[in-house]
Amino acid sequence: MKKLSLLFISVFVFILVLTGCQNSSGTKETSKDSSTESTKDSNSQSNGDTKSNKTDKLVLYAAGPDNMVEAMVKDFEKKQGVKVEVFSGTTGEILGRLEAEKNNPKADIVQVASLPAAIDYKEKGLIMPYKVKNHDKLYKDWVDAEGYYYGFSGSALGISYNTEQVKNAPKDWSDLTKPEFKDKIAIPDPSQSGTAIDLLSINVKNNEDKAWDLYKQLKDNGIKMAGANKPALETVIKGQNAAVFGGVDYMVYAAKKKGEPVDIAFPESGTAISPRPAFILKSAKNVENAKAYMEYVTGADGQKQVDSFFLMPADKSFAKNKEGVKREDIKELKYDWKNLSKESETVLKKYMDMMR
Repeated sequence: MKKLSLLFISVFVFILVLTGCQNSSGTKETSKDSSTESTKDSNSQSNGDTKSNKTDKLVLYAAGPDNMVEAMVKDFEKKQGVKVEVFSGTTGEILGRLEAEKNNPKADIVQVASLPAAIDYKEKGLIMPYKVKNHDKLYKDWVDAEGYYYGFSGSALGISYNTEQVKNAPKDWSDLTKPEFKDKIAIPDPSQSGTAIDLLSINVKNNEDKAWDLYKQLKDNGIKMAGANKPALETVIKGQNAAVFGGVDYMVYAAKKKGEPVDIAFPESGTAISPRPAFILKSAKNVENAKAYMEYVTGADGQKQVDSFFLMPADKSFAKNKEGVKREDIKELKYDWKNLSKESETVLKKYMDMMR
C-alpha cells in the first residue's frame, strides 16, 4: 500500500514543485490568512501547547466536490467560530502535496476520494484516532473501528452518458465495446482519480482475466483516459464523447439538475461504491478544531449536506435526496478494502502499461 501512495505522488509532486505549492488550474485555496502565516503562527507554539489549547483556525485538504466542501466549511465556520483554510484538489494532488510537505506539515484534516489512501496513512502511523459520537450509526465497512478514518460520504460508479447521443441507456460495461461507442468513450485516469483506481482494483479482483479482456476490448474500441472525473464528464457534456466508463454519480446528478444532457446507468453485473474518507493527521496543529470538524461531517449537519450534494451519506438515515440512488438499490461487487489495497499498485501498473 505504501507503494500505491508513491504511485499517486509521483504523478503529481512535480506539479507541486513547479508551482511552489501555489494554486494550479485544478486546485484552489480559500483563506483570508495564507498557509504560510498559519504554519508560522502554529509553529510558534510547542506541540504540547497546540494540542491542549483551543485555536481559531483549521487547515483542511479536501477532494471535492468543491461546492459541497465550500458549503460545509461555511456552515462549520459559522457554528464553531473558527477560520478554515482549504486546499482543494484531486486525491492524487492532495497526496502529492502531503508528501511535499512531510517535513513541514500544514494540514490538520484530510478528505480524499479513496479509502485505501486512508488505510495507507493508518498503517504508516500518520493518523490521530478519534471516535465520533455518531460512530456506530455509520456504515461499518466505511469507517475504522478504532476511529482512525471515516468514510463520511460515498459515490457510486457507473456509465455516464450523453442522452442526446445515446438513446438507450447502456445496461452493462460490455455495452461500451459495441461499434456505436467506437472512439467515443472516456475513462478517468486511475493515477489521478481515487474512485477510478478503486473501480479498477475491484473489477480485477472480482473478474480477473475477464476484467483485463474487457479493458483490452475497450482500448481497441478507442477508449481514452481523460484526466480525473470532472474533465472526463465534461467531454460527455460537450458531446466530445458519448460515455464515461466509471463516472461518479453525484457529478452526473448535479449536471443533470442544471439541464445538461447527461444521465448515469449502473451495470447489471455490479459496480463499486467508493467511500470518501476524512481523517485527522497526527501532526495536526489545531486538534480540537479538527475533532469538531470530524464531528460535523459525520453528524446530522454534515450528513444532510452530503445528501443535498447528491453523495451517499454514511448514516443511511439521511439518504433522502430523491434525485440520487440509494446504496441498497445498486448491485455492489464484493471487496475487502484492506486486502484490496495491497494489490492496487500491481493492478495500476499493469493497467497503465496496457493503456499507454
